[in-house]
Amino acid sequence: MQTLSKSDFQLASSCPKKLVYKKAHYPTSNDTNEYMEMLAQGGYIVGHMATLLFPDGVEITGSTAESVAKTNEYLEQENCTLFEAAIKAGQKIIRIDVLKKRGNKLHLIEVKAKSHHTEKDSEKQKKQLEKYIEDVAYQYLVLTEAFPQFEVECSLLMPDKAKRTQIDGMAGWFSIKPGKDSNKELNEIITQQKPKFNKPEVVFKYENDPEKSRYIDELLKDGILDYMSVTKEVIQMQSVIKNRSNLFLEILNNGINSSHYKINKSCKSCEFNSGNYMPNGYKECWGELAIEKDHIFDLYFGAGEHFDELIEQQKSSLWDIDVERLKNKKGEFGSRGTRQLIQLENTRNNNEWISNELKSISGELKYPLHFIDFETYTGAMPFHKGMRPYELIAFQWSCHTIKYPGAAPEHKEWIHTGDQFPNFEFAESLMDLIGNTGTPLMWATHENTVLRGILNQMEIFGYQNQTLSQWILNMTHDNDKKNKREGRLIDMNRMTLEHYFHPYMKGKTSIKKVLPAIWNHNPYLHTVPFFKDYAATDLLGAVIDPYDTLVAISEEDAEEDVVNGGTDAMRAYQRIRFDDSLSVSQKEEIKNQLLNYCKLDTMAMVIIAHHWGIR
Repeated sequence: MQTLSKSDFQLASSCPKKLVYKKAHYPTSNDTNEYMEMLAQGGYIVGHMATLLFPDGVEITGSTAESVAKTNEYLEQENCTLFEAAIKAGQKIIRIDVLKKRGNKLHLIEVKAKSHHTEKDSEKQKKQLEKYIEDVAYQYLVLTEAFPQFEVECSLLMPDKAKRTQIDGMAGWFSIKPGKDSNKELNEIITQQKPKFNKPEVVFKYENDPEKSRYIDELLKDGILDYMSVTKEVIQMQSVIKNRSNLFLEILNNGINSSHYKINKSCKSCEFNSGNYMPNGYKECWGELAIEKDHIFDLYFGAGEHFDELIEQQKSSLWDIDVERLKNKKGEFGSRGTRQLIQLENTRNNNEWISNELKSISGELKYPLHFIDFETYTGAMPFHKGMRPYELIAFQWSCHTIKYPGAAPEHKEWIHTGDQFPNFEFAESLMDLIGNTGTPLMWATHENTVLRGILNQMEIFGYQNQTLSQWILNMTHDNDKKNKREGRLIDMNRMTLEHYFHPYMKGKTSIKKVLPAIWNHNPYLHTVPFFKDYAATDLLGAVIDPYDTLVAISEEDAEEDVVNGGTDAMRAYQRIRFDDSLSVSQKEEIKNQLLNYCKLDTMAMVIIAHHWGIR
């Protein structure tokens, strides 16, 4: 008989048909990304750190039947604290992160890497945390059905962004090793297929230290993890949660029918759209509606309710869209609607579009041109004393500079791999390179946000450098009504939205969509001397996306994940800083991968600008 775990419940709550696909072990598209993000942001570390805060805690291990039996046995004691307590009520089964029993009272504690802020409006935050509270509500339902005699309190235990750690290098107190083979479901990844990942082993640096208790006392005193009580909200949800769980059990026992689910615009992000891997759950649901060459889901920013209306009418083509429905509330084609019209017209004509204004705008750029890209880290565990959870660390920049029209781009870079807080040195080194002349260009707003964050940190940490402060003010934009200003930074993503489109991009404007659209369809770029390093083809002669040319350099690290995305970069930086299992050469290899990835980001900007006539 099939069971309904808490991850099953979460997944089915987004769409009941997904529960069927999960139980049938259909392939999914984003487990790897979610797993890497959990590693990079410290989700597994937060879970382990939480257990250290309960010195009397006992972990429940073994098969499901063994774990349920052990949990029941412990709960017969007057007092106990259990990690991964296994509770079963009929076909419903859960694992509770931390379960405290004191007499006839139980405290159900769900540990999350998601942060909260104890000095801000808790009701507003609870609305933002609703899916996590629903998770706790399902656990409460199962727990109270299994043990109706107990009074149950419920809490989320999360990093508190109101707290600044007094521990230097806290993130280095924990390291991650590959987990051993296990049949235990990874609740953090709700579509997890059991053979795909094992829960990593988190190692506490001072586990075998004679003074282990002193370090744990420091963690307790530091208070980076704090509680949010959700008992009231959980109890209020019980009727809804019970009805929902009954529906999911009916589906597991008797099968699903058309009244249980409905395809709609939310299917765009379906985890079971596994591309060429079969079976494909999304395609099973959508049938012929899934195979439109120009699909409504390709439309920039979508069209809300109009999509659901079209789907209801069994239509999914871009050409089924009523363009009048793309107007805003004022009955006008705003910036979004205008972009959508550009996409529709030029997709129909299979035409690359460059606005008439782009040339004149380009002519206003002042040389030297500085194409910049930053790599940053924001994780649950602070790296340095005085930092909050998820506070920004800027550890790398790349810059390609074109000094005058027609000049070859010159590359400079900076990366931090040491033990000190890097942000101010990061900004100062960039200031020394760029100075106050020329035009700095970024892709989207990340670089602007980072520099503004560093300016704020200068005030918080009392870092005195008036020249740097003024330089950041001159560089950055601020839309705040009181502090509104226009800085030097030019956003190439905004330029794309307003002045460039290629059908290959569909509705996307990220640099990883714009670059291959331009690179793959303009062979003349491959002959430009300073772009030749990225000109590669596969065995069939097809052009390779430059980002796919990023590979491990040394054989020693060839099996490691190659850095070719932001999450990869975060994880790579974390490993360089705190993974003591790496050899010197392995750390150097990861550093080189970071440098190559960031360098390609700024070269991609140069390639795109070159195609636009900015040279």
